[in-house]
Parts: sequence; structure tokens; C-alpha cells
Amino acid sequence: MFKGFPEDIHELYEKFRDVILALDPEIVTKFTKLYAAFKKNGSNVCDLEPFKGSLCIFINLAKGELKDGLGLATDVSKIGHHGNGDYRIQIKDAEQYEYILSLIKQAIK
Repeated sequence: MFKGFPEDIHELYEKFRDVILALDPEIVTKFTKLYAAFKKNGSNVCDLEPFKGSLCIFINLAKGELKDGLGLATDVSKIGHHGNGDYRIQIKDAEQYEYILSLIKQAIK
């Protein structure tokens, strides 16, 4: 999945992967050709996809359900994308790591 992507993006993925899996013991990872899906009870919580030198996190919530006070997530409800959910966060570093985790937690049901 990370073939041709910088090592720092792969490391960023690993950091988020580890903490997402630690959020709930029922969360499992399923890989597709394009992204890693983090699922609980058969539903995606979020997806991580390497994309143009960054990592995209798709949060599986419908438009209007995410409480994002910083406006970090982009509404992709009307844009074709590979991940699940109506919100995408595109990151190049772990600068707002804790805040991003708070957004992901909102999708755990």
C-alpha cells in the first residue's frame, strides 16, 4: 500500500494505526488495494490512505455529524473518494495528533 510513498508517511500511518487499534479492543484492520479500513462490528470507523505525500484519514460519519471545532476535516460528501464517510483529514505530520484522535473517536459506535 505504501509502495512509492515517503518513509515518513508510512511512519505516520503506523502511529495512527497503533493508537486507533488501542481505542477499542473490537476494532480490526482490513486492507484494500488503496486504504486500510478500521472496523468495529463490521462497520468502518475510519480509513487511512496514503495520498500524494500525505496521509488521508476518512472518518465514517455522515455530513453534519462530526463536531470539528478547528475545522480540520473537509466535507467530501459530494466528492468521489475511496474511503468511507463524509469527512477527510489530509495530514503530513502528527502535529495535531491528539485532536485528530478526538475526531476519530466520534465515529466509534
